[in-house]
Amino acid sequence: MTIRAEKLETEVLVSLRPHSEGKRDDSITGWGNSLEKTFGERPDFADVVATLIRLRNRGLIRLIKFVTERNVWYDYAPGEKVDDRWFFYTGTFIVAVTDEGRGCWDVPSGPIGFQQSA
Repeated sequence: MTIRAEKLETEVLVSLRPHSEGKRDDSITGWGNSLEKTFGERPDFADVVATLIRLRNRGLIRLIKFVTERNVWYDYAPGEKVDDRWFFYTGTFIVAVTDEGRGCWDVPSGPIGFQQSA
C-alpha cells in the first residue's frame, strides 16, 4: 500500500501544529517514524522528501539546516539546486510553517467521511 501524496502533505502540516512557533527540527528518520504512527506503515523516504519539497515550492513551509562547517543557517529556497542527500539524509533539518501554511491548518486531522442523511 502506498500513502497518497495529498495525505502526506496534510499530515506534515498537521504535525507542525503542536511545535513551538510551527517549527520542527528532526531527521528524515524522525519524520518517517511519526508518519508511520499516523498511517500504520512507513512511507518511503523519497516520498517524504518529495512531499517536503512540494510544500516548500508552494510556499507552505520553509526548509532550513544549520551548516556546522560555516556556522550559518541555510534556507533551502524554491528553485535552488541542492544535494538532497546532504540536506535531508545527514543530521537534522527544520521544517517551519509559513503564514500561507498556517492557513492550511484548518484541514481535518482525522479521516474524512460522508454523513448519511436522516
